[in-house]
Amino acid sequence: MRRESFNYLRTMREIKTGLDLAREPQRIQTTSGRFRASFEKELEPHINEKAIAVELEEEQRKFIRQNQALARARQKLKATRGRLFATKAKNERVMILRHILQKQRWLELTDNPSSPAPRAGASVKPRAKATRKFRTVKVRRH
Repeated sequence: MRRESFNYLRTMREIKTGLDLAREPQRIQTTSGRFRASFEKELEPHINEKAIAVELEEEQRKFIRQNQALARARQKLKATRGRLFATKAKNERVMILRHILQKQRWLELTDNPSSPAPRAGASVKPRAKATRKFRTVKVRRH
């Protein structure tokens, strides 16, 4: 009786892992590469070293241009951040000055009783028999 087995199945010893492939310098051959006819190997194009050297020089020049563009972009970014930082510092100082001036204004208004300055609690009036009760809001002056 004929034995029925799968001859094309591979065991773990025949399968290469990624680590095994990385250790070996040789490249894995594809099916078309393994079964290439002898005349096909002769038809492979010859390597033009001068053309490769020209392409490598162009690639180096391209990377030099990219590095210069990156340096210019970083310089512009640095200048823009500097301007933004200066604007932010100026705005903070203006805000502090405005707070001081507002405090002075409120102190002047509270010192002079004849001025028509609004007083805390003057605008809040109790509602007569409201169906809903709302919290009263009191204005605090600093």
